[in-house]
Amino acid sequence: MITKPRAAGHAAGMVALALMAQSVAAQDSGSSAQFYGVLDAGVEVGSTGAPGASSVTQLNTGNQAANRFGIRVSEDLGGGLRAIANLEAAFAADTGVSLTLGEPAGTFFARRSVVGLQGGFGELTLGRDYVPGFWTLVQTDRFRYGLPGTVSTPSQIAITRANNGIFYNTPSFGGVTGKFGYTLGAESATVKDLGRVTSASVEYKQGGLFASLATTTRQDLVPGSTTATTSFKESGGGIEYAFAPFTVNLGFWNTDPVTATADAIDKSRAVWIGAGYTIGRGQINVQMARTRMDVVGRGAGDALTYGLSYTYTLSRSTFLYAAHGRVSNDANVRLPLNTGSQRTGGTVFGADPRAFLVGMRKVF
Repeated sequence: MITKPRAAGHAAGMVALALMAQSVAAQDSGSSAQFYGVLDAGVEVGSTGAPGASSVTQLNTGNQAANRFGIRVSEDLGGGLRAIANLEAAFAADTGVSLTLGEPAGTFFARRSVVGLQGGFGELTLGRDYVPGFWTLVQTDRFRYGLPGTVSTPSQIAITRANNGIFYNTPSFGGVTGKFGYTLGAESATVKDLGRVTSASVEYKQGGLFASLATTTRQDLVPGSTTATTSFKESGGGIEYAFAPFTVNLGFWNTDPVTATADAIDKSRAVWIGAGYTIGRGQINVQMARTRMDVVGRGAGDALTYGLSYTYTLSRSTFLYAAHGRVSNDANVRLPLNTGSQRTGGTVFGADPRAFLVGMRKVF
Protein backbone atom coordinates (compact mmCIF):
# COMPACT_ATOMS: atom_id res chain seq x y z
CA MET A 1 0.00 0.00 0.00
CA ILE A 2 2.86 2.40 0.63
CA THR A 3 4.76 1.59 -2.55
CA LYS A 4 2.72 3.86 -4.80
CA PRO A 5 3.61 7.16 -3.07
CA ARG A 6 7.18 5.98 -2.79
CA ALA A 7 7.34 5.15 -6.50
CA ALA A 8 5.78 8.49 -7.36
CA GLY A 9 8.35 10.24 -5.20
CA HIS A 10 11.17 8.32 -6.88
CA ALA A 11 9.85 9.25 -10.34
CA ALA A 12 9.52 12.91 -9.45
CA GLY A 13 13.03 12.85 -8.02
CA MET A 14 14.33 11.25 -11.20
CA VAL A 15 12.81 13.96 -13.38
CA ALA A 16 14.18 16.68 -11.11
CA LEU A 17 17.61 15.04 -11.17
CA ALA A 18 17.56 14.86 -14.96
CA LEU A 19 16.61 18.53 -15.29
CA MET A 20 19.27 19.55 -12.79
CA ALA A 21 21.97 17.52 -14.54
CA GLN A 22 21.05 18.95 -17.94
CA SER A 23 21.15 22.46 -16.49
CA VAL A 24 24.62 21.87 -15.03
CA ALA A 25 25.84 20.31 -18.29
CA ALA A 26 24.59 23.31 -20.23
CA GLN A 27 26.77 25.58 -18.08
CA ASP A 28 29.86 23.39 -18.41
CA SER A 29 31.12 22.66 -21.92
CA GLY A 30 33.12 19.73 -20.57
CA SER A 31 30.05 17.98 -19.15
CA SER A 32 27.10 16.23 -20.73
CA ALA A 33 23.89 14.76 -19.36
CA GLN A 34 21.47 12.63 -21.37
CA PHE A 35 17.95 11.68 -20.30
CA TYR A 36 16.89 8.62 -22.29
CA GLY A 37 14.49 5.71 -22.34
CA VAL A 38 12.59 2.97 -24.15
CA LEU A 39 8.83 2.42 -24.39
CA ASP A 40 7.73 -0.96 -25.77
CA ALA A 41 4.25 -2.47 -25.78
CA GLY A 42 2.29 -5.00 -27.80
CA VAL A 43 -0.63 -7.43 -27.91
CA GLU A 44 0.15 -11.09 -27.26
CA VAL A 45 -1.93 -14.19 -27.90
CA GLY A 46 -0.37 -17.08 -26.01
CA SER A 47 -1.00 -20.49 -24.46
CA THR A 48 0.81 -22.43 -21.75
CA GLY A 49 0.28 -25.62 -23.75
CA ALA A 50 -1.01 -27.42 -20.65
CA PRO A 51 -3.82 -29.95 -21.13
CA GLY A 52 -7.13 -28.10 -21.42
CA ALA A 53 -5.49 -24.68 -21.44
CA SER A 54 -6.95 -22.11 -23.81
CA SER A 55 -5.17 -19.17 -25.38
CA VAL A 56 -5.05 -15.82 -23.58
CA THR A 57 -4.91 -12.38 -25.20
CA GLN A 58 -3.14 -9.70 -23.18
CA LEU A 59 -1.25 -6.44 -23.45
CA ASN A 60 2.41 -7.15 -22.74
CA THR A 61 5.21 -4.63 -22.44
CA GLY A 62 8.96 -4.80 -22.74
CA ASN A 63 8.68 -7.37 -25.53
CA GLN A 64 11.46 -6.44 -27.94
CA ALA A 65 13.30 -4.28 -25.40
CA ALA A 66 12.68 -3.75 -21.69
CA ASN A 67 10.96 -0.49 -20.74
CA ARG A 68 13.34 1.90 -19.02
CA PHE A 69 14.35 5.48 -18.41
CA GLY A 70 17.60 6.82 -17.10
CA ILE A 71 20.19 9.52 -17.01
CA ARG A 72 23.75 9.22 -18.29
CA VAL A 73 26.34 11.78 -17.15
CA SER A 74 29.90 12.41 -18.38
CA GLU A 75 32.41 15.08 -17.34
CA ASP A 76 35.74 15.85 -18.98
CA LEU A 77 38.41 15.98 -16.27
CA GLY A 78 41.24 16.70 -18.70
CA GLY A 79 44.15 14.60 -19.82
CA GLY A 80 41.82 12.07 -21.49
CA LEU A 81 40.11 11.27 -18.18
CA ARG A 82 36.32 11.41 -17.77
CA ALA A 83 34.00 10.99 -14.79
CA ILE A 84 30.92 8.95 -15.67
CA ALA A 85 27.66 7.94 -13.98
CA ASN A 86 24.50 6.13 -15.01
CA LEU A 87 21.15 5.62 -13.26
CA GLU A 88 18.53 3.46 -14.97
CA ALA A 89 15.07 2.40 -13.77
CA ALA A 90 12.63 -0.23 -15.06
CA PHE A 91 8.85 -0.02 -15.39
CA ALA A 92 5.83 -1.67 -17.02
CA ALA A 93 4.36 0.45 -19.80
CA ASP A 94 0.83 -0.99 -19.46
CA THR A 95 0.40 0.12 -15.83
CA GLY A 96 3.29 2.53 -15.20
CA VAL A 97 4.37 0.46 -12.19
CA SER A 98 8.07 0.48 -11.26
CA LEU A 99 9.82 -2.91 -11.55
CA THR A 100 12.44 -4.03 -9.04
CA LEU A 101 13.73 -6.96 -11.17
CA GLY A 102 13.94 -9.32 -8.23
CA GLU A 103 15.44 -6.77 -5.83
CA PRO A 104 13.77 -5.77 -2.53
CA ALA A 105 10.66 -3.56 -2.57
CA GLY A 106 11.63 0.08 -2.81
CA THR A 107 14.48 -0.53 -5.24
CA PHE A 108 14.12 2.09 -7.97
CA PHE A 109 17.25 2.06 -10.15
CA ALA A 110 17.06 -1.70 -10.57
CA ARG A 111 18.58 -1.84 -14.04
CA ARG A 112 21.81 0.06 -13.42
CA SER A 113 23.35 2.39 -10.84
CA VAL A 114 27.07 3.13 -11.30
CA VAL A 115 29.70 5.84 -10.98
CA GLY A 116 33.28 5.69 -12.19
CA LEU A 117 36.15 6.84 -14.37
CA GLN A 118 36.95 6.35 -18.05
CA GLY A 119 40.21 6.95 -19.88
CA GLY A 120 43.10 5.40 -21.75
CA PHE A 121 43.26 2.68 -19.10
CA GLY A 122 39.72 1.56 -19.88
CA GLU A 123 36.63 2.01 -17.70
CA LEU A 124 36.23 1.42 -13.96
CA THR A 125 32.79 1.66 -12.30
CA LEU A 126 31.29 0.95 -8.88
CA GLY A 127 27.70 0.03 -7.99
CA ARG A 128 25.01 -2.20 -9.49
CA ASP A 129 25.71 -3.31 -13.04
CA TYR A 130 25.53 -6.12 -15.59
CA VAL A 131 28.10 -8.87 -15.17
CA PRO A 132 30.43 -9.54 -18.14
CA GLY A 133 28.79 -12.89 -18.90
CA PHE A 134 25.49 -11.16 -19.64
CA TRP A 135 27.03 -9.20 -22.53
CA THR A 136 28.48 -12.37 -24.04
CA LEU A 137 25.00 -13.90 -24.14
CA VAL A 138 23.15 -10.81 -25.39
CA GLN A 139 25.56 -10.13 -28.25
CA THR A 140 25.27 -13.71 -29.56
CA ASP A 141 21.45 -13.82 -29.22
CA ARG A 142 19.78 -13.02 -32.56
CA PHE A 143 16.84 -11.47 -30.70
CA ARG A 144 19.02 -9.44 -28.31
CA TYR A 145 17.20 -10.69 -25.21
CA GLY A 146 13.72 -9.82 -26.49
CA LEU A 147 10.75 -11.39 -28.38
CA PRO A 148 9.83 -15.09 -28.49
CA GLY A 149 12.91 -17.12 -29.36
CA THR A 150 15.38 -15.15 -27.26
CA VAL A 151 17.88 -17.39 -25.47
CA SER A 152 17.43 -15.59 -22.15
CA THR A 153 15.41 -18.54 -20.82
CA PRO A 154 16.79 -21.47 -22.90
CA SER A 155 20.34 -20.54 -21.83
CA GLN A 156 19.23 -20.72 -18.18
CA ILE A 157 21.59 -17.83 -17.38
CA ALA A 158 20.99 -16.94 -13.72
CA ILE A 159 23.35 -14.03 -13.01
CA THR A 160 22.82 -10.98 -15.20
CA ARG A 161 23.34 -8.09 -12.76
CA ALA A 162 25.10 -7.79 -9.42
CA ASN A 163 25.04 -5.36 -6.49
CA ASN A 164 27.95 -3.93 -4.51
CA GLY A 165 30.22 -4.44 -7.47
CA ILE A 166 33.53 -3.31 -8.93
CA PHE A 167 33.56 -3.51 -12.73
CA TYR A 168 36.43 -2.97 -15.16
CA ASN A 169 36.56 -2.97 -18.97
CA THR A 170 39.94 -2.90 -20.69
CA PRO A 171 40.71 -0.75 -23.73
CA SER A 172 40.75 -2.55 -27.09
CA PHE A 173 43.95 -4.32 -28.10
CA GLY A 174 43.65 -5.06 -31.80
CA GLY A 175 39.93 -5.73 -31.40
CA VAL A 176 40.32 -7.76 -28.18
CA THR A 177 38.81 -6.44 -24.94
CA GLY A 178 38.34 -7.88 -21.49
CA LYS A 179 35.54 -7.34 -18.98
CA PHE A 180 35.85 -8.13 -15.28
CA GLY A 181 33.44 -7.93 -12.37
CA TYR A 182 33.80 -8.62 -8.65
CA THR A 183 31.18 -7.95 -5.99
CA LEU A 184 31.17 -7.83 -2.21
CA GLY A 185 27.99 -9.89 -2.24
CA ALA A 186 25.46 -9.68 0.59
CA GLU A 187 28.04 -7.98 2.84
CA SER A 188 27.04 -10.36 5.62
CA ALA A 189 28.84 -10.30 8.96
CA THR A 190 28.13 -13.99 9.59
CA VAL A 191 28.69 -15.52 6.12
CA LYS A 192 31.33 -13.25 4.67
CA ASP A 193 31.41 -14.58 1.11
CA LEU A 194 27.65 -15.09 0.67
CA GLY A 195 26.47 -13.76 -2.67
CA ARG A 196 29.90 -12.75 -3.90
CA VAL A 197 30.08 -12.77 -7.70
CA THR A 198 33.15 -13.08 -9.89
CA SER A 199 32.69 -12.73 -13.63
CA ALA A 200 35.04 -12.28 -16.58
CA SER A 201 34.84 -12.30 -20.36
CA VAL A 202 37.04 -11.80 -23.38
CA GLU A 203 35.62 -10.32 -26.59
CA TYR A 204 36.91 -9.95 -30.13
CA LYS A 205 35.30 -7.50 -32.52
CA GLN A 206 36.62 -6.74 -35.99
CA GLY A 207 34.48 -5.71 -38.93
CA GLY A 208 31.34 -7.81 -38.96
CA LEU A 209 32.76 -10.49 -36.65
CA PHE A 210 32.07 -10.70 -32.92
CA ALA A 211 33.21 -13.56 -30.66
CA SER A 212 33.21 -13.92 -26.88
CA LEU A 213 33.80 -16.36 -24.00
CA ALA A 214 32.67 -15.75 -20.41
CA THR A 215 32.50 -17.34 -16.97
CA THR A 216 30.64 -16.36 -13.81
CA THR A 217 30.58 -17.77 -10.26
CA ARG A 218 28.51 -16.84 -7.21
CA GLN A 219 28.82 -18.06 -3.63
CA ASP A 220 25.49 -19.59 -2.56
CA LEU A 221 24.53 -21.40 0.62
CA VAL A 222 25.01 -25.16 0.62
CA PRO A 223 21.53 -26.76 0.63
CA GLY A 224 20.47 -27.26 4.24
CA SER A 225 23.18 -24.99 5.69
CA THR A 226 22.96 -21.44 7.04
CA THR A 227 26.71 -20.77 7.12
CA ALA A 228 28.54 -22.92 4.54
CA THR A 229 28.78 -21.73 0.93
CA THR A 230 29.64 -23.30 -2.38
CA SER A 231 30.03 -22.00 -5.92
CA PHE A 232 27.22 -21.65 -8.42
CA LYS A 233 28.95 -21.69 -11.83
CA GLU A 234 27.93 -20.75 -15.35
CA SER A 235 29.91 -20.17 -18.51
CA GLY A 236 29.60 -20.02 -22.26
CA GLY A 237 30.38 -18.19 -25.43
CA GLY A 238 29.31 -17.44 -28.95
CA ILE A 239 29.95 -15.90 -32.35
CA GLU A 240 28.05 -13.48 -34.55
CA TYR A 241 29.01 -12.58 -38.11
CA ALA A 242 27.33 -9.91 -40.23
CA PHE A 243 27.79 -9.84 -44.01
CA ALA A 244 25.05 -7.65 -45.47
CA PRO A 245 22.25 -8.39 -45.91
CA PHE A 246 22.77 -11.51 -43.74
CA THR A 247 23.73 -12.07 -40.11
CA VAL A 248 24.39 -15.46 -38.52
CA ASN A 249 25.06 -16.39 -34.91
CA LEU A 250 25.63 -19.37 -32.66
CA GLY A 251 26.35 -19.82 -28.98
CA PHE A 252 26.35 -22.09 -25.95
CA TRP A 253 25.82 -21.69 -22.19
CA ASN A 254 26.26 -24.15 -19.31
CA THR A 255 24.99 -23.76 -15.73
CA ASP A 256 25.68 -25.72 -12.54
CA PRO A 257 23.27 -24.48 -9.83
CA VAL A 258 23.45 -25.23 -6.13
CA THR A 259 20.16 -26.99 -5.38
CA ALA A 260 18.61 -30.12 -3.90
CA THR A 261 14.99 -28.99 -4.36
CA ALA A 262 12.70 -31.53 -6.01
CA ASP A 263 11.87 -30.71 -9.66
CA ALA A 264 14.49 -27.92 -9.77
CA ILE A 265 17.06 -27.77 -12.57
CA ASP A 266 20.38 -29.12 -11.31
CA LYS A 267 22.49 -28.65 -14.44
CA SER A 268 21.77 -27.29 -17.91
CA ARG A 269 23.56 -27.18 -21.25
CA ALA A 270 22.21 -24.99 -24.04
CA VAL A 271 23.23 -24.40 -27.65
CA TRP A 272 21.62 -22.11 -30.20
CA ILE A 273 21.90 -20.97 -33.79
CA GLY A 274 20.21 -18.07 -35.54
CA ALA A 275 20.13 -15.97 -38.69
CA GLY A 276 18.88 -12.59 -39.85
CA TYR A 277 18.08 -11.10 -43.26
CA THR A 278 17.59 -7.39 -43.94
CA ILE A 279 15.04 -6.39 -46.59
CA GLY A 280 14.83 -2.64 -47.15
CA ARG A 281 13.66 -1.12 -43.87
CA GLY A 282 12.73 -4.48 -42.39
CA GLN A 283 14.59 -7.41 -40.88
CA ILE A 284 13.61 -11.07 -40.52
CA ASN A 285 15.21 -13.01 -37.65
CA VAL A 286 14.98 -16.69 -36.80
CA GLN A 287 16.61 -18.68 -34.01
CA MET A 288 16.51 -22.16 -32.51
CA ALA A 289 17.89 -23.29 -29.14
CA ARG A 290 18.23 -26.73 -27.57
CA THR A 291 18.46 -27.00 -23.77
CA ARG A 292 19.49 -30.20 -22.01
CA MET A 293 18.49 -30.17 -18.32
CA ASP A 294 19.08 -32.47 -15.35
CA VAL A 295 16.00 -32.16 -13.13
CA VAL A 296 16.21 -33.16 -9.46
CA GLY A 297 14.16 -36.32 -8.92
CA ARG A 298 13.25 -36.68 -12.61
CA GLY A 299 16.43 -37.18 -14.58
CA ALA A 300 17.44 -35.56 -17.85
CA GLY A 301 15.26 -33.99 -20.51
CA ASP A 302 15.40 -31.69 -23.52
CA ALA A 303 13.59 -28.54 -24.58
CA LEU A 304 13.62 -27.06 -28.08
CA THR A 305 12.87 -23.32 -28.38
CA TYR A 306 12.37 -21.50 -31.65
CA GLY A 307 11.34 -18.01 -32.66
CA LEU A 308 10.62 -16.06 -35.83
CA SER A 309 10.26 -12.28 -35.99
CA TYR A 310 9.94 -9.34 -38.36
CA THR A 311 10.89 -5.78 -37.42
CA TYR A 312 10.07 -2.76 -39.54
CA THR A 313 11.94 0.52 -39.03
CA LEU A 314 9.62 3.55 -39.16
CA SER A 315 12.42 5.94 -38.14
CA ARG A 316 15.77 5.89 -36.35
CA SER A 317 13.91 5.60 -33.04
CA THR A 318 10.54 3.96 -33.84
CA PHE A 319 9.98 0.30 -34.74
CA LEU A 320 7.09 -2.08 -35.38
CA TYR A 321 7.46 -5.83 -34.81
CA ALA A 322 5.64 -9.15 -35.11
CA ALA A 323 6.93 -12.42 -33.65
CA HIS A 324 6.00 -16.03 -32.99
CA GLY A 325 7.67 -18.56 -30.72
CA ARG A 326 7.22 -22.01 -29.24
CA VAL A 327 8.91 -24.42 -26.81
CA SER A 328 8.71 -28.20 -27.24
CA ASN A 329 9.37 -29.85 -23.86
CA ASP A 330 10.17 -33.47 -23.09
CA ALA A 331 8.10 -35.16 -20.36
CA ASN A 332 10.82 -34.40 -17.77
CA VAL A 333 11.13 -30.63 -18.36
CA ARG A 334 8.93 -27.51 -18.26
CA LEU A 335 10.87 -24.71 -19.88
CA PRO A 336 8.73 -21.58 -20.34
CA LEU A 337 8.63 -19.43 -23.46
CA ASN A 338 10.19 -16.03 -22.86
CA THR A 339 8.47 -13.33 -24.91
CA GLY A 340 10.75 -10.52 -23.75
CA SER A 341 9.89 -9.33 -20.26
CA GLN A 342 7.20 -12.00 -19.76
CA ARG A 343 7.12 -15.78 -19.55
CA THR A 344 4.42 -18.11 -20.85
CA GLY A 345 4.06 -21.59 -19.36
CA GLY A 346 6.75 -23.31 -17.36
CA THR A 347 4.53 -24.87 -14.68
CA VAL A 348 3.44 -28.18 -16.26
CA PHE A 349 6.01 -30.82 -17.23
CA GLY A 350 5.82 -31.78 -20.90
CA ALA A 351 3.61 -28.83 -21.86
CA ASP A 352 4.57 -26.81 -24.95
CA PRO A 353 3.97 -23.05 -24.53
CA ARG A 354 3.56 -20.82 -27.57
CA ALA A 355 2.84 -17.17 -28.32
CA PHE A 356 2.32 -14.65 -31.11
CA LEU A 357 2.62 -10.92 -30.61
CA VAL A 358 2.67 -7.63 -32.46
CA GLY A 359 3.87 -4.35 -31.00
CA MET A 360 5.81 -1.12 -31.17
CA ARG A 361 9.07 0.12 -29.67
CA LYS A 362 9.98 3.80 -29.23
CA VAL A 363 13.46 4.93 -28.20
CA PHE A 364 14.12 8.41 -26.87
